[in-house]
Formats: sequence, C-alpha cells, structure tokens
Amino acid sequence: MARTVPVAGLLGAAGLSITGNTIVQIAIPWLVMERTGSPALAGLIAAASLLPMAVSALLGGALIDRWGRRRLSIGADLLSAAAVAAVPLLDRAVGLTAGLIALLVALGAVFDGPGMAARESLRPDVAQHSRVPLERVNAWGEAVDGFGGVAAPGLAGVLIATVGAANTLWATVAMFLAAAVLTATTIPAQVRDDSVHEPYGRAVVEGLRFVLRKAELRATAITLMMLVLFVAPLTTVLTIELQRAGRPGDLGLIAAMFAVGGIAGAVGYGFVAPRLRRRPVLWWALALTGVGLAAFALLDGTLGRAVLAAAVGIGAAPVNPITAVIMQEKTPERLRGRVIGTVTSLALLAAPLGAAFAGALVDGVGAAVTYALIGAGCLVSAGYAAIAPGLRHIEVRAQEESIEEGSCPLSRTP
Repeated sequence: MARTVPVAGLLGAAGLSITGNTIVQIAIPWLVMERTGSPALAGLIAAASLLPMAVSALLGGALIDRWGRRRLSIGADLLSAAAVAAVPLLDRAVGLTAGLIALLVALGAVFDGPGMAARESLRPDVAQHSRVPLERVNAWGEAVDGFGGVAAPGLAGVLIATVGAANTLWATVAMFLAAAVLTATTIPAQVRDDSVHEPYGRAVVEGLRFVLRKAELRATAITLMMLVLFVAPLTTVLTIELQRAGRPGDLGLIAAMFAVGGIAGAVGYGFVAPRLRRRPVLWWALALTGVGLAAFALLDGTLGRAVLAAAVGIGAAPVNPITAVIMQEKTPERLRGRVIGTVTSLALLAAPLGAAFAGALVDGVGAAVTYALIGAGCLVSAGYAAIAPGLRHIEVRAQEESIEEGSCPLSRTP
C-alpha cells in the first residue's frame, strides 16, 4: 500500500489544483459582473488567462527540467495561491478595477501552465516508483481532471451564493495550498544531476526543436492541435444556441455529461490500456469524437443531447492518456519537462484560434452546420493520426532511449 502513495498523492494534488482553477474561472467573471455589470468585460477578463497559460507552458518547461518536476509543481501551486489571494485582499484594501482583475488573472495563469506540465511530467516517476502501468496512471490522471471539472461548478455555485464571489476565492487558495502540501509529503524527492544546467534560452529552444525533430512527438503535437482547434468552439456554439433558444439550464447539464462520460471512459480505459494497442484506440477515439460532435446537428432534445455528450466523453477519453504516454516514453528524462510544456503550449494556442471563429460561424451558417464542421475537423485529425508516419511505432516503449539519456526513477535524496 505504501508503494502506491505517490500515485495517490499526485492524483490528489492534481484534483485539488484543477478544481481550484475551475472555481476561479467561474468566480472571477461573476465578480466582474458584480463590479461592472458588463457581460462583455466579464468574458474578456475570463479569456485573459488563455495566452499567458500557453506561453508559460512553453517557457516553464525548461524550468521544470532545471529545478525538478516535484519542486516546480509545489512552487506553481504556492504561487497560484498567492495570485488568487491577492484578489480578495486588494478588493478589501483598495477596491478592484477591471484592469487590476485582468492583471491578476493573467498572473495566476502564468503559474498554471508550468504546474500542469510539471504534474504530467511526474507521472512516469510515480508510475515506476509504485509499479503501476504508465497508461493507467495517465488515464486516472485524466479522470481526476474530469472529476474536478464536474465538482467545481456546483461547489462554486454554493460558495458564491453563501459567502460571495470574492470570498469564494479563499476556498481555491486553500485548495492550491493543500495541493502543494500533498505533493511535498507524498512524492519522494528526485535525484537530479545539477551539471546539466544549460542556458535557459537554449533549453527552451531545444525543447521546441526536439518536438519538431522527433517524428512521434511532432505527429502527437499536430494531432492535439487539430483536435483542440475544432473542439474549442463547442462550448461557445452551445452557449449561443441555447441562450437564443431560452434554455440556459441545458448548457450545464450537457457540459456535465461530457465530463461524466470522460471520467467513466478514462477510468475504464485505465484498466484495459496495458492490453490494448495504442494506435487503433487513438484513431477510433478521434473518429468517434468527430462523429459524435457532428451528430449534435441532428439532435435538439435535452435528453438526447445529454446522452450523446456522455457517449462522446467516453469515446474521447483515451486521447489524452495515449498522447501523454507517447510524450513521456519518447522523450529523454532530462528533456521531459520542456517537451511536455512545448506540446501543451502548442495545443493551448490552438484553443483561442478556434474559439475566435465560433460566433461568426453560428451567425453565418447556423449552429447545425457549425456542429457538422466541428465534427468534420475532428475526423480530419483522426485521418491524420491514421496515416501519420510518426504514429506508426507508438506501441514500442522507449525505455532504452531513457536509459541512454540517464533515466533516474524517484527515490529519496541520499
């Protein structure tokens, strides 16, 4: 039992962090609405975290490799706690303006990107230490992320109703602090070679070059970027359509069913993943996602869409665990943080690009056609995954590559 403590600690810290971040994403726009009464401004400030998170994931990856995955994960949660705590403190001290809120939101997002990448970089370490298959740890990690997405909206609603939006942020501060403590107390320190400290700028560039040069990583990044590009507009399209139809309650239900399906699919995949071939599962997951999202154009009823959302969540669940294990196995340990940070950054950069066209598409061609285009885009990503040379050999584990580059499992610092 003691051997699996690092896995439980990493999953628990990830769950606390994602739940805290999701509550912040709900409470901040609510707070802006209270202060300004402007929905447009609330939306702009909510979007203020996207670009800083993407850029920080790229730049923070080199710091993960320099300072250590465990240390940076702890530091990111502590700094996120400080950034969020500044909002209610400054609100009480000097009062908040929209500009100040946007600045604090962007500052908090700077720490989120490296924190996400650091926790994902830790998964191979805790899997090896605990003797749990890496595919299973990745799948459980995605399930925990999904659970945080499901639990956070309800918890945020209760807290905002009882203590107000500003005070709700104190709950997220506590979650970030608890995540840092859990990581520090359950995950053993890593043995690091302090002699591999190349210049920071060179380290960032090396991570990007390695992703572009390594066929498996390049194909993984392109697949994720294509998927995110077309999936990102979905929430906006649903919101516009249901708001116009006077059915705002359906949005929360459908979003929750996506997450519930994702959790069920990730947990189920975690149990069977070591016995399945990755490439066909990845292809089918992407294809089912595309077909399912396109089918939203054919359904209008609440129950039908809720069931379809759960089915899409189940079908799409293997995508993130498979792409994560490809990055982890095909990357030398000394580059793991910057490679995962680079791929995460590229995927995050695709999100605002896709979401930017959502409103114009709905106005121009209607919601049904937009759903069909979203589904078609996901099918394109499935087609690419099926033919990409870089994804032909993802069944082969790269243990020998890690050993050649100086792999070291988790262990207590001597």
